[in-house]
Parts: sequence; structure tokens; C-alpha cells
Amino acid sequence: VEPAIRDVLAGQAGPAREIVLLNAAAALWIVQKAATLSQAAELAAAAIDSGAARDLLARLVEQTNR
Repeated sequence: VEPAIRDVLAGQAGPAREIVLLNAAAALWIVQKAATLSQAAELAAAAIDSGAARDLLARLVEQTNR
């Protein structure tokens, strides 16, 4: 996994995180997981900041390496 992705999922602030949050917010909003893009961005940020997104990536990497 690219270092930039790991940095974002570790909570590092910066342009890469903002891009990830924007894209994730759009996806969450489209599938109606949030009423507004702002709420969707908060959900995405919470997933990153709680470590849930990082843990999900780790499980995906583990599964694909089997």
C-alpha cells in the first residue's frame, strides 16, 4: 500500500486527506448514508480518525495476499 495512503489513514492532515475526505463524502452522500455532503465528510473523517478505515484496509490487504 502506498505510503501516502497509510499517512492519510494514520490521520495525517494535508491535501491528500482533504481529497480522500471529499471523495469519500461524495460516495457516502450518493448512497444516502448522510443527508448532506458536510455530514458525509464528518462520517468519513470519523472513520479515518477512529482507525476503522485503516483496519479495513489491513483486512483487505490480508485477504488479497492469501
